[in-house]
Amino acid sequence: MRVFISSTCYDLIDLRAEVESFFQQAGVTPILSDSLTSEFQVMPDRNSVETCLANVRTSDAFIIILSNRYGPSLANAGFADISATHLEYREAVHRQIPTRMYVRDRLEADYNIWRKNHASHDLQLAWCKDTKDRKLFELLEEHRPLEQGKQQTNWYWLFRDSVELKQRLALDFKETFTRVAADRLFGAGRLPHLEVGGRITGRDSQWIQMEIHVRNIGKAVAVTPELQFEDRTYQFSSLAEQEKPTFHWQCLAPRTGSILNQAVPTRLNYSTLEGHKFVDEGSLTIYCELRTPEHLMVRYALKKRQYLGCHTEMLLA
Repeated sequence: MRVFISSTCYDLIDLRAEVESFFQQAGVTPILSDSLTSEFQVMPDRNSVETCLANVRTSDAFIIILSNRYGPSLANAGFADISATHLEYREAVHRQIPTRMYVRDRLEADYNIWRKNHASHDLQLAWCKDTKDRKLFELLEEHRPLEQGKQQTNWYWLFRDSVELKQRLALDFKETFTRVAADRLFGAGRLPHLEVGGRITGRDSQWIQMEIHVRNIGKAVAVTPELQFEDRTYQFSSLAEQEKPTFHWQCLAPRTGSILNQAVPTRLNYSTLEGHKFVDEGSLTIYCELRTPEHLMVRYALKKRQYLGCHTEMLLA
């Protein structure tokens, strides 16, 4: 996933570096025009502004960070009389790229004073002291009524310092970060792989008896696995590779016909030794020709695997 980081550069150089490192450690690709370690795509046949806009278009998400600098106008370069950050923001909105805005709390305080005074140019403000930087207020005003479909929002989030900003980013990108962490675990072979199976052990006129097992065919240990099967829950302390605990289950024999064909929903909850939690949702299909019980099929189908995060609330390093 590519996340474009838009802000003024020189005054926020340390903050931008922290945000870049934050995303990189989470396994997400940050795109910054001023970083040598970023995957920002340089286009020699285009000017720097057009190159930035091209990188915005190829990003999956866009974040804009506002403090107390607006940035120089691009009017002399053939663009609108706005800053590069403002132009990048408009491009993201126009392309309906999911956009999030983060505003320094001191800028918000000045902005509220500015609005209460009907956008007066004669105000003495504590944070936005330079009048040319007060075009930040116009950018905030432009953002307030934003309504361009489900991908966009006119909310913005306040931050005091880089610590609060990263805490907010961790909340806003939690789903992305957990998905990336899960992909890393899968790719590294560090996850258990649980399957459900079974066999028919007997039958009478009313019931069909079966033995159901849960087996770990992965190399990693499954900690406290729990199988929800029909209206029962079966719990195990742990499952190492190829361990296969069993339990007995019975279902009603069909009153008419000679074929049993039943799909039973399953839900497997388990953790890894590192504390990462997963849930597998699937189904166990039981097929048996009652007149010839050797014609038996018990097939497990995994439909959805969901990563629920980590007990320690830490991202995978």
